Amino acid sequence: MLTDTEGGAALKFQVLGELNVTQDGEQVPLGGFIKRGLMSLLLLYSNRVVSTSHLLDALWPSGTPATARKMLQNAVSDVRRLMNDGRTGADQPILLTHPPGYLLRVPAKDVDLSCFQQLAAAGRTALAKGAHEPAQKALRAALRLAKGPILAELVEEGVNWPEIEALENFVLNVREDCFEAELALGRHRAVLEEMEDLHLAHPSRERLSAQLMLGLYRCGRQLDALTLYQRIRALLNDDFGLEPGEELKSLQTAIITQDPGLTRLPVMSQTVHAASPRDLLLPPAAAPQRVLTADREAEPVSVVMVRTEVRCLDGEPAPEESADVTQTASTAIHREFERGSGEICLSVGEVSFSFFRDTDRSGSHVKRAMDAATAIHEHFAPASLVDGSGRRYTVRSRIVVTTGEAVLNYRAANENELRMTATGGVMDRCLQLLRFTSAGEIRVCRATHQATASDYAVAHEPDNGWKVLVPASADRGGRAGRRLDEAG
Repeated sequence: MLTDTEGGAALKFQVLGELNVTQDGEQVPLGGFIKRGLMSLLLLYSNRVVSTSHLLDALWPSGTPATARKMLQNAVSDVRRLMNDGRTGADQPILLTHPPGYLLRVPAKDVDLSCFQQLAAAGRTALAKGAHEPAQKALRAALRLAKGPILAELVEEGVNWPEIEALENFVLNVREDCFEAELALGRHRAVLEEMEDLHLAHPSRERLSAQLMLGLYRCGRQLDALTLYQRIRALLNDDFGLEPGEELKSLQTAIITQDPGLTRLPVMSQTVHAASPRDLLLPPAAAPQRVLTADREAEPVSVVMVRTEVRCLDGEPAPEESADVTQTASTAIHREFERGSGEICLSVGEVSFSFFRDTDRSGSHVKRAMDAATAIHEHFAPASLVDGSGRRYTVRSRIVVTTGEAVLNYRAANENELRMTATGGVMDRCLQLLRFTSAGEIRVCRATHQATASDYAVAHEPDNGWKVLVPASADRGGRAGRRLDEAG
């Protein structure tokens, strides 16, 4: 970092989440869409030439207006002023004109994406050598930089660059690499919830599915692991006409036969390839896998994701009692989803989520999603619930609402029911915000906040979305002590 005597502290650039430029911890204003879009592309290709034609196509995908080149030149001048504002020294970022376009020269240590890639490459190299502890540390350090979907606010404004999709897949590969290291170290319980949440957003990733099945089995949940396999098989078969790969089939057989090898460390068999930090736009997957999407168009949706936390206030309950409480909580959540015309996806354990579609193109789906979220929050606001034997429980909820586009597909949950699955950045944003949401909180993304700003007071936290300030009346304890089967 530059010292004050060198003309001011260095600029720090973030693209792993919302685009953010800081100096001395303070945000630097970036201006309108063209300037932010230009800055984003230059950072994605930092220290490499980006052609003018590529910039024009990316910033005006529907066709460049007659004034596009002049607008681009103005944005370039603005970015140069930002780079040169009172800073000197060899490490000063600088935007150069370099035929056939521009080159942003910036120290790798000042760009979160470059740091992420260096750490990921170190972790993958260690993992390929079987050095699981240093691999886990490097990969976790990399993932701490990934604060959310790439350039989240630009995506919410409609940006759909192929670079973003490639990098999102790269981050997912690194998450799977990290899970592999964690599982090899016997830390399945520590990462199980994280794997479950990620699998909800990416159910067709076979490597992640295998990791989750193994984690469930090691946690004593053999039936859940086998049930998960059947769901994956149905998804692949119904949506794509495919069968699971050989690795998943072999893992299913091993779980059925309770193969002792499943509990020996390490057990995952994927080949991990060391990666160069410069593997930016088309990073190699850590293992061969099929990542599948159905041939359907994305559509506007709001997603409500709820994770419940159940605690018994009267000693240790039997496992079946806790399961009953969790199921009752899920029923109450689904009731609120249905009241708002939300389409329920398959719940997994303590997690439930629903999609609210913009069926009439009025944008009402965002308000319906928020109404469902606040109703669920109020349902679990009382201090305690009581089961049939008189035991008291607390059920707290963590709720996230995100708005954007997703590709929706239906598949058979059973012979009488269809359930929806979805893929898209809106799900990734949901999972990212869930990690920052405490019990009793509702958190929303930028698009959700903008659509409901007049209805809900919020507190903005950079990178962590907006926390909805639920009125204090919602937390009154007047309903405490009600029975579990009482309607909300």
